[in-house]
Amino acid sequence: MLPNLVVTICVIAVAVLLGWATWRMRKATNPFAKWGSLVVGGFVTLIITIVSLAAVKGLAYGYTPRGKPVRDMKVELTPQRVERGKHIAEMWCAGCHTLNNQLPLSGGKNLSDDAGMPLGDLYPQNLTPAGRLKDWTDGEIFRAIREGADKDRKRLPVMSAQRVRNLSDEDLMSVVAYLRSQPAVENPTPPTRMTFMTVAMAGAGMLPMQPDLTVDTIIAPAPDSTATYGKYMVGWMGCDECHGALYKGGGGGVIPITPSIHSVKSWTRDGFIATMRTGTTPFGKKLDSLMMPWVNVGRGTDAELTAIYNYLKALPN
Repeated sequence: MLPNLVVTICVIAVAVLLGWATWRMRKATNPFAKWGSLVVGGFVTLIITIVSLAAVKGLAYGYTPRGKPVRDMKVELTPQRVERGKHIAEMWCAGCHTLNNQLPLSGGKNLSDDAGMPLGDLYPQNLTPAGRLKDWTDGEIFRAIREGADKDRKRLPVMSAQRVRNLSDEDLMSVVAYLRSQPAVENPTPPTRMTFMTVAMAGAGMLPMQPDLTVDTIIAPAPDSTATYGKYMVGWMGCDECHGALYKGGGGGVIPITPSIHSVKSWTRDGFIATMRTGTTPFGKKLDSLMMPWVNVGRGTDAELTAIYNYLKALPN
């Protein structure tokens, strides 16, 4: 935090000094120097002031304690729970928390590299029993996924923006069970370090930040192939993060620009499932696996993918 706080203070100081110098130029006798300085200096001062305000807001966002009190829970490692948690991990967690998209979740590469911006050290952590989680309680792991807060209530910048927090309590406990059951893999991952750019972008609303959940308990609908269950699935898989709230296209900032997925309505169910399994649309277009994680989504069962398809088909135009 300290480096970003120092930079923020320096930027504020520059804004104040530049504003003061610009204001003094109103007394200049040369009209060209006077109005040129007022216009240019005023514009630059405004930009730096906006960056300063965004940075202050970003500091509050990134470094203030977050998360509700830890739940007192001990997840039972039943075979059913472990298997369900493994399935969810394969469908989503493996996309970031591994280097090869294969379990176990031994840690991923710096997401700052994928964004193409100097956002700092944003390494998805090693989630096997050899990583940080070995010293966490089940309740602390539950809170980390649901609220994006670590053991010490420090913000987990990437996790706090993930829709995976919309998993039901039961599914989330299954994930905890799977995390506990993985083989331990020694792979140290650097702690999170946000740059000033990350802080300022967060304050300016340019990162996929999520408001705190207002519910304490989430119950999933019965698992089947209906649109109702499909809505639940796209809710925790975060399809709207890239495709927009109405799935008509979205992205921008650190999120890839993506098209509308309403075109799926013209596909057959089998065509949709085949696309998710092969990465090739019914029209022969190859999907970019970085922009569309079809490898992970395609690990869903036929019933799950049918549910997603039925939900997308039912979207209003």
